[in-house]
Amino acid sequence: MLTSRIVRYIIVGGAGTAIHLAILAISVEWFALDAVIGSTMGFVGALLVSYLLNHYWTFQSRRSHLSSLPMYVTVSLVGLALNTGMMYVLIHMLKVWYFAAQLSVIMVVPLVNYLLNSNWTFSSKSNS
Repeated sequence: MLTSRIVRYIIVGGAGTAIHLAILAISVEWFALDAVIGSTMGFVGALLVSYLLNHYWTFQSRRSHLSSLPMYVTVSLVGLALNTGMMYVLIHMLKVWYFAAQLSVIMVVPLVNYLLNSNWTFSSKSNS
């Protein structure tokens, strides 16, 4: 079960990442927004899609949205803070190209989010 859950989480993460990167690229390339703002917007767009897919498909949660959504948002805000902070440091302090910076961040934030969501948000111990 754990293996199939991880595979589903990776698929959902891939979809969320595609949404995140698309919003980032469109924000920067088409609307000339700062890359940190574009990344933040992409993170929020990915959050909405990922929550629904993770709730129903990855973790097959029985929790109500009133219970699980605030927890998911909390975990996602931790991820957002990590994402934004890392993007700021990589882009503005280390002068890394925004897209390479985001790819680096993608190696860290999803792992943190999975561990928190698996052990807290959608944990079977708290599914009541």
